[in-house]
Amino acid sequence: MEKKRLNDRLLKEFENYDFLSIKEAKIFLVGSNTRAQEYFFKIESILQIKYKKLVSICSLDGLLHKEQFSIEEWEILQLIALKKLENHDAILVLDVGNYIGDHSREEIEYFVNVLKRNVYYLSKLHKLEK
Repeated sequence: MEKKRLNDRLLKEFENYDFLSIKEAKIFLVGSNTRAQEYFFKIESILQIKYKKLVSICSLDGLLHKEQFSIEEWEILQLIALKKLENHDAILVLDVGNYIGDHSREEIEYFVNVLKRNVYYLSKLHKLEK
């Protein structure tokens, strides 16, 4: 059997999300490292492979090993995330369980108020089942 990242199981898990409504090409993923960790990986693959989007996150190492960073190191990563936002057309907030942390809120506020760009929320992309 051929290996395929976007296999039926993964695609079925996200079939009720309207990713087509994201029109912008360069998307930055924002969300909780602990609550949304698996979503970062899965949604990145779906958006890139299926929808041909250029997708980024702040720090892969930060996503996987947040507990190993000092407070100072983590703050530096957060500042870098704000700088990275400038290179993106939109952000997708992975608000798993409707949770949005303080750092994600800061990124959203910067993106909306300073950069004046679109923000999408995973919870709002979810289509109600018929």
